[in-house]
Amino acid sequence: MKSFVCVALLCVLAVVNAGFASSYGGDEHGSYGNYGGGYEGSYSSGYGGGYGGDSGHAEPIHHTVEIEKPVPIPVYKHIGVPIPHSIPVPIPKPVAVPVPQPYPVHIHVPQPVAVPVIRTITIPVEKPVPYPVEKTVPYPIEKPVPIPVEKHIQIPVPKPIPVQVPVYKVVYHHSKHH
Repeated sequence: MKSFVCVALLCVLAVVNAGFASSYGGDEHGSYGNYGGGYEGSYSSGYGGGYGGDSGHAEPIHHTVEIEKPVPIPVYKHIGVPIPHSIPVPIPKPVAVPVPQPYPVHIHVPQPVAVPVIRTITIPVEKPVPYPVEKTVPYPIEKPVPIPVEKHIQIPVPKPIPVQVPVYKVVYHHSKHH
């Protein structure tokens, strides 16, 4: 369909172009730019021949008449051909729903088994081992620089001494007579 439209359009353009070419300076033979008449002759060429060569008379003015003819373009109707396609049909699948059904289940409970454990208890016996003791012996070292030795002098600080003070309790006897 598209190729036919393209070919028809090219044909119409070629016909219109040929009509314009003959109306804008073309001659009856369809040559472009040849002002003289004939196959080889013209006003400016010196080839000779033809019927209009170097004659001194002027060429008649050509008059172009455009004729428009309608060109029927067939329009083809597109008729679709059915192509079989696979159509998915939903098939319902059964869904398993769990229903609680209590029943006894055996659970393994480990039971303690008495296993004798034999331990060897070692009691260490402490025995003093004699070893030589090296005692350092002080000896005087002569010091070339006098080093001041700070001697702490105890200063007696007077502390308060508790003194026992007798406390007398005065008892007043009130009589009923004024």
